[in-house]
Amino acid sequence: MYENRREKRNPEKLQVLLSSVADPLSVESALTENASSRGLRVRTERPWERESLVILLRCESELWARARVAYCQAMSDDTFAIGLELLAQTGTSTT
Repeated sequence: MYENRREKRNPEKLQVLLSSVADPLSVESALTENASSRGLRVRTERPWERESLVILLRCESELWARARVAYCQAMSDDTFAIGLELLAQTGTSTT
């Protein structure tokens, strides 16, 4: 699907917390499927609207980020895979 990416993806599963900028008190725990310095693919329990802004916190570190939902794909196990484009971040990451 994305074979021509410029940057290698890290397939490590990382625990993250997601909340919508529009509703920051509604938080969802999720796992990454892959990550790079520019974005993430995250598996969630609910659909996220394309182009919505998300606040992301990586549970194992002090990494906070703001991201844009690039896509939301329904999966066969009643979960959703969302692509997040990182817009701004603070802290350090190991990706």
